[in-house]
Amino acid sequence: MIGTMKPASSLGTAISALLFYLFSFPAGSAGQVSSLPSGVERVCSIQFDKDAKRPARVQDNALPCLHQAARKLRENPGVKLVLVGEADPLKDHEAEENGQMRETEDATGLDVRWEDLAAYRSLNTKWYLTRWFGIKPARVLPTTDESIQAQEVAFYLVPSAADFNHNYLGTTKTNERPCTVKPCYSADEESLKAQPRSRIPQPAGTSNGK
Repeated sequence: MIGTMKPASSLGTAISALLFYLFSFPAGSAGQVSSLPSGVERVCSIQFDKDAKRPARVQDNALPCLHQAARKLRENPGVKLVLVGEADPLKDHEAEENGQMRETEDATGLDVRWEDLAAYRSLNTKWYLTRWFGIKPARVLPTTDESIQAQEVAFYLVPSAADFNHNYLGTTKTNERPCTVKPCYSADEESLKAQPRSRIPQPAGTSNGK
């Protein structure tokens, strides 16, 4: 579903260089990248290591990163946010109780097939940003990367002109329902729907970030 990259501008060159840095390192090392192309910024990452029963649910300790990303999107209307969902085959316990044998999934977060875990992490993170921070869905691009073994979602700001057909060879676009990032997958392919959660309580003395 992702086309071949043929950069026609400095934007294409910058994104190409970003993806080389991000996905040419050993598994788990993307967070250690210190040099990124102009126009691209690694913001932060959130973990999914506290709730084994709901392994794709956005955790309460994600709030500082979510605030930071939402603030940067508001301050920079010319950028998009790429979410890179990741899963760990050891720590995430690939087993039947993770929905491995299921044909369907529900919205509780308790029935997540292993093959969809990284995608649900990015989708649920996007849902939280759009629902509770008011970010426009089209500005948040949920993706996955199977080459990195981690229980997290990494946040990257990229130029708004970037798109999956030309700029993202290192990540896999998530087939979300409803589709908000163009181009959409074919309608006959399976799509995933985010699993909503309640608003994370704000620490005393802080604002809600909206």
